[in-house]
Amino acid sequence: MKRGVLIYNPTAGQRDRRARMVSLIVEMRGRGVELVNAPTERPSHATEIVRAFLARGVDLVVACGGDGTISEAAWGLSGSDVPLAILPGGTSNVLARELSIPLEIADAKELLLSGVGRRVRMLTANERPFLLWAGVGLDARIMGHMRPLLKRWFGRAGIFCTVAPEFFRYEFPRLEVVVDGIAHAATFAVVCHARRYAGEWIIAPDASLESEELDVLLFEGTSRWRFFRLFQQIQVGRSGHISAGLCRIVRGRSVEIFSREEYPVEAQVDGDCVLETPIVCRSSADEVTILVPAR
Repeated sequence: MKRGVLIYNPTAGQRDRRARMVSLIVEMRGRGVELVNAPTERPSHATEIVRAFLARGVDLVVACGGDGTISEAAWGLSGSDVPLAILPGGTSNVLARELSIPLEIADAKELLLSGVGRRVRMLTANERPFLLWAGVGLDARIMGHMRPLLKRWFGRAGIFCTVAPEFFRYEFPRLEVVVDGIAHAATFAVVCHARRYAGEWIIAPDASLESEELDVLLFEGTSRWRFFRLFQQIQVGRSGHISAGLCRIVRGRSVEIFSREEYPVEAQVDGDCVLETPIVCRSSADEVTILVPAR
């Protein structure tokens, strides 16, 4: 019998999350996997839970939730050989899409038994762990001002209720982005470790979860029309935002982002608005093993 812990955010994604997790525990027990029920109660709780169970000895950690919850669980496992199984339960589930993990829990749960390990590098933003990206500017502001209830009940549609007013309110704050010691100007920046963004959108075509380097998207200027086209082309997913010159992508191992305004600018990490400038993003020496479908 495998021993593991099931971590999930009971307020993210589906409204019947807790009941579904209890049913999953019962099912997996009959299939040879004993899981402890461990819902999160606050930010960073997933990391605390993982570390506590690692000390007791477990064979597997299972995390169900959005990209933020998954990143917290992964940070608790970094440096360990214990694998992480992901049950996509958030709104966009970008990490699952990057790793070809089924988006339906009914299919993803099979990875607890048949998944193969893939090593993924961890990153930090002001020492806070992340796997996918850190954004400074509009996306952070949207996530920070969004009402959790709207997101929970309406999913992606709930997010877009916040997008329009924040987009037209955005003042294009002046940013200085220093990549490996070289300074760049921007009014919006995203430090990327993943190709995808907000679901299936392609933001950084050459980014890799295994890489020690970070791809940094830089948007300059104050044209709202060009800013709209940037996101439109990212959504299309054919790298038109780069070929059309709507932004630049600079690659490096260390990224520092400063506000050149008289106020700090919000920053999001894997979809959670939890920081503000200045921020320092770096690749960590630690990796985590994530169970993915066998090829």
